[in-house]
Amino acid sequence: MLIRAIIVDDEIDSSEVFAEFLKIKNVDVLGLGRNGMEGVELYKKYKPDVVFLDLVMPNYDGFYALEEIKKINPDARVIIITAYYTDLMKKKLDSFGIEDIFQKPYSVTAIANSLNQKVKA
Repeated sequence: MLIRAIIVDDEIDSSEVFAEFLKIKNVDVLGLGRNGMEGVELYKKYKPDVVFLDLVMPNYDGFYALEEIKKINPDARVIIITAYYTDLMKKKLDSFGIEDIFQKPYSVTAIANSLNQKVKA
């Protein structure tokens, strides 16, 4: 069974490459968002199995998207992929019940393992 996903990251080139990798791993990438607002709209439209979410983006950031997505579905599965990760961010994220956090540059193998363990289960 395919896992359905969206990717929300303002770095479009890396998102497109990541989407291609996910397709190889039997993940159906339904859409790419460039900021938190687009991420929320994509979530409402597709109701994916998992959201890959960057935190630091222009306009509406990943925290905005995370908060709004969790309002829509408290059980939404979110994997954070970010270049900037601080203790303050960790504290803020702890209350949201996210699946995993990967810091850029990330290991695609580690992400694939996380999908298999936490999303397919």
